[in-house]
Amino acid sequence: MSDANLDNIDLNNFTRPMVVAVRVSKVYIPDIVALKDVSLTVNKGEMVFLTGMSGAGKTTMLKLICAIEKPTKGLIEVAEQDLTKISQTGLQQLRQKIGVAYQDFKLLPKLTVFENIAMPMEIIYQNSVTIHNRVDELLEILGIPDKKNIPIGKLSRGEQQRVAIARAAANAPPLLLADEPTGNLDADSTERVMDLFHHLHGAGTTLIIATHDESIIQRDLHRILDLKQGELILNSDPRDNLANYRQGI
Repeated sequence: MSDANLDNIDLNNFTRPMVVAVRVSKVYIPDIVALKDVSLTVNKGEMVFLTGMSGAGKTTMLKLICAIEKPTKGLIEVAEQDLTKISQTGLQQLRQKIGVAYQDFKLLPKLTVFENIAMPMEIIYQNSVTIHNRVDELLEILGIPDKKNIPIGKLSRGEQQRVAIARAAANAPPLLLADEPTGNLDADSTERVMDLFHHLHGAGTTLIIATHDESIIQRDLHRILDLKQGELILNSDPRDNLANYRQGI
């Protein structure tokens, strides 16, 4: 499919697989193998856990899916768009439909919580009332409504992490990628984040959550894609329990 028509694709009603990776490898200079021959499919509206220990390749996989980096070998498609061939214009259009909660947050420290979360909504020209209402809603869900006008640099890491998640969810994107979203959170905050993810999932968002936090994996019977040293070693049926996953830890 040509990315010339990407702006006309309604990803909320998209029926094909949202993400497809075919024999993907990523090698960093000089010879660091981050991913090796990984193939996977994530369907529209699915919520999956991308698991594995630190260094397994989870972050690299997410970077390839949102086209921050390109694979050394193999094919990555998002909404049938070949990310190795997509134009810069098509890529910009696609990124507006993807929310990313980065492991290192990538927030602007001198701007307020409100300004950071509002940014993706401003990019697509949402009106001021909608933006304020959505920011208030997200901060309430995540338990930090009193932080709205505080600069990011004055927040704790756990608070910053929740702001990064709120920013990723701001436009209720068709695809949301979250990299270790509960890494700095206590049990209550983790529960709030997962409640937000489940709300988005129920509304049709496709979620890929990279994590090694077993407490969130146990909540639901969602598919597990487990990486080990850059290779996909488990692609579980969502009806399975955690037995196979635990054997790989």
